Amino acid sequence: MPSEPAPLPSTAHPASPDIRFRELFDQAPVSIQILAPDGRTLRVNKAWKDLWQIHEGAALWDYVIGEYNVLTDPQLIDNGIAALLRRAFAGESVRLPAVRYDVAAFGGAGPVRWVTAQAHAVKDPAGNILEVMLMHEDITERVETEAALRMREERFRSLVMATSQIVWTNTPDGRVEEDSPSWRAFTGQTYEEWKEFGWLDAVHPDDREKTRTLWAACVAARSVFETEYRVRRPDGSYRWMAVKGVPLFGADGAIREWIGANTDIHEKVMAQAEVVQRLQREKRNAALLAKVAQASRTLHTALASDGIANALVDEVRDILDVHQAVVSLTESDSWAQGITAVSLSDKYAAFRDYAVKTDGSGIYAEVCRTNQVMRFTQAQLEAHPAWKGFGSHAHAHPPMRGWLAVPLIDRAGRNIGLIQASDKIEGEFTEEDEAILVQLASIASNGFENARLYGSLQEQDRRKDEFLAMLAHELRNPLAPISAAADMLRIGTANEERVRRASDVISRQVRHMTSLVDDLLDVSRVTRGLVQLDTSVLDPMTIVANAVEQSRPMIEARGHALTVEGDAGGARILGDPHRLVQVVVNLLNNAAKYTPNGGRIALLVGHAAAAVTISVRDDGVGIDAQLLPHVFDLFTQAQRSPDRAQGGLGIGLALVKTIMTLHGGTVTVHSDGLGHGSVFTVTFKVAADHPATPDPAGPSNAAHRTAPAP
Repeated sequence: MPSEPAPLPSTAHPASPDIRFRELFDQAPVSIQILAPDGRTLRVNKAWKDLWQIHEGAALWDYVIGEYNVLTDPQLIDNGIAALLRRAFAGESVRLPAVRYDVAAFGGAGPVRWVTAQAHAVKDPAGNILEVMLMHEDITERVETEAALRMREERFRSLVMATSQIVWTNTPDGRVEEDSPSWRAFTGQTYEEWKEFGWLDAVHPDDREKTRTLWAACVAARSVFETEYRVRRPDGSYRWMAVKGVPLFGADGAIREWIGANTDIHEKVMAQAEVVQRLQREKRNAALLAKVAQASRTLHTALASDGIANALVDEVRDILDVHQAVVSLTESDSWAQGITAVSLSDKYAAFRDYAVKTDGSGIYAEVCRTNQVMRFTQAQLEAHPAWKGFGSHAHAHPPMRGWLAVPLIDRAGRNIGLIQASDKIEGEFTEEDEAILVQLASIASNGFENARLYGSLQEQDRRKDEFLAMLAHELRNPLAPISAAADMLRIGTANEERVRRASDVISRQVRHMTSLVDDLLDVSRVTRGLVQLDTSVLDPMTIVANAVEQSRPMIEARGHALTVEGDAGGARILGDPHRLVQVVVNLLNNAAKYTPNGGRIALLVGHAAAAVTISVRDDGVGIDAQLLPHVFDLFTQAQRSPDRAQGGLGIGLALVKTIMTLHGGTVTVHSDGLGHGSVFTVTFKVAADHPATPDPAGPSNAAHRTAPAP
């Protein structure tokens, strides 16, 4: 008789199907939202919470799990999704189209997302709807990438199309707003005569009404405008023009602008020589486009600013066929530029070592300040009021033929420098040259920003490695005395006094390690936004007194003299007392750490009508100018001493900045450099219902206190 299978070991407890389902549901990489038959939300998984940035404990979470209903969501009703969902609640499996959804409409802080979704009805054996499963797919990055790519492609195609004599752009409703130098040059109209619908005055009277009617119809229908009409020249003669204008659409389907070109077709019969010239021009344009594409690939592969700048000037010189190309990056708010890269032909061999920086004046600064393209003949350049010439080098400088400069603009619209080309080998700079240089400048600007971000990531990675090394050292340091004390206690021969001392060593080192771990946990909570402020109306002088009390042991241990001066004049501030004391303690401890023994530290309190300031000034090691902009960055420290005596992990000042930001305040630092001490100042807004009031008894008796060195 066959034996029965051996029973499972008593310790084996297979997970129930419900447990496995819950784990699978919660850990699924796809956002899933389970809806009740009436449209309320029953459950969501982790991917859903991460997608919409809505987590347990937030007010919005309670709203979503409580009263929120997908069938009455205004956004879903407006975009037609609610109607499709009703089909799912009726039993269908429905594929929902891509929509843009903004959680901020319900007070959420999550980003706006583009999503598609699948709604599937879950039924019992009798066909009754038990619930509806809604699965989201986040396509935000794809939508934004496609939109950006479409815009770039449309702009580039438009630039290529609009290389005829007259180029113009109109507002979505058909008005002229942007100037067209080519139109004004052709017709002799001023900008005031040409703007709005004044351009029609230059159209032949017999063609004017027909053109006006057709243009209005195309604007209304959002269709391509294509016609022919006669245009008056400055001498009163008319020439036939072939006109084509196309609408450019934004991501929302609305017209962003109209762009068009007028081509002179007065002479339709062209000599063979003209045909040959046209073919040659087309070949040249094709070659230029190939060069622009190659330049774009070259610029996209460079990771450092110097590499981008050097590649850019070489490509510009080659494509525009010029003797000189220069990239100058803006160095300050005064618009001074440092010459980053130069490419020169042999004509300028004597100037290859010329390295005089601009001083924020002149025509270079004018380009950067206005963020406008400048294209001049040599005569126009020298007549410009911002032109300064070559100063003492003018006698040796070769004669130039024209100048073309394009600003370098970052994604936020800020100027970061300019690219200029000068001394064209043949002829003057053209609109085509300008369009090509604008395109290259746009590509290079993105490259410069990417290089900066890449450098920033490298720096952050380096600081992370340094921090880990410091953390390992700081955590290892207490282990040696703890180990020695433990060994002595383990031997068991120590007298009572030695046992007490060993116990003190262990307690002290454990407190030190606990403090390090607490600091790490604190900065983790603060930087992740997990800190809840317990705010109340506070007396700043109480904050100062408590901070001094906590910092006094370290200050006295190092033999520093501490003075507390000034008062808040009765002003009150709104904040979390524990966190604000932590701010001042970190500033005092920082001053104590980086001030040689026996130094002087001053804590200064001041107030104005709407602000209270607390400053900590020391006569310590000071801060190097290169480090000064980064002192509040996480894990940033001044140069540590060879024995790492200062200690700490470089997180105290980062905590100060984050806590002050949470309170709506600011923190600043000033130092005249190494060896000249430093001053850290925190500024609080006075509580609205508790403005500063004069103290009738005069300054507080505690307005000036001194903690002398022991």
